[in-house]
Amino acid sequence: MSIEQVKKNDIRAFLAQAGITPVKETPTGGMYLSPIRKEDTASFHVDYTKNLWYDHGAGVGGSIIDLVMHMHNIDFLDALCYLEEPSLVRVQ
Repeated sequence: MSIEQVKKNDIRAFLAQAGITPVKETPTGGMYLSPIRKEDTASFHVDYTKNLWYDHGAGVGGSIIDLVMHMHNIDFLDALCYLEEPSLVRVQ
């Protein structure tokens, strides 16, 4: 699977599979409690149309690969392997 194919994994579906749901949502995006750090006010934004995320409190963001790297504290290659698992949601 190419890197571009891996990046097409839907971030919203990935978060939902992990039990992480938006606090506030519009048709084009959602605000979540950050899955990469502890917080009480949602500052983690997912742009559903671009399939990108940004954590305003941490000042980091990117593709689903970057998200997996931050969530699991793993490097780029390990994140690619993680996302190639057949049990993960691949909607988009």
